Amino acid sequence: MSREVYPYAQGEQRERATRQATDLIRAHHEDPEAWARLLVSEGAGDETIYHFDVYWPTWGEQSRVIVHCVGVDRWEATFVEEPTATSSLD
Repeated sequence: MSREVYPYAQGEQRERATRQATDLIRAHHEDPEAWARLLVSEGAGDETIYHFDVYWPTWGEQSRVIVHCVGVDRWEATFVEEPTATSSLD
């Protein structure tokens, strides 16, 4: 892939991942105002994993979603379970 085409492909992949994350949270909470913000991406090309902070203002909540390509033009978005804080008072 030429240097001129690669940045375009990266931008297109990022847009698809953002759309997938946004569609997931809008469907999950039925909140048309929900949106996603890319936090970080790791990997390259079709093996890139995108991490998003997602917000749904109607519910006043936020979470994390990861999105990755699972096939030709097939994407998968998944909510990330937040670790529960535990402490020991021994």
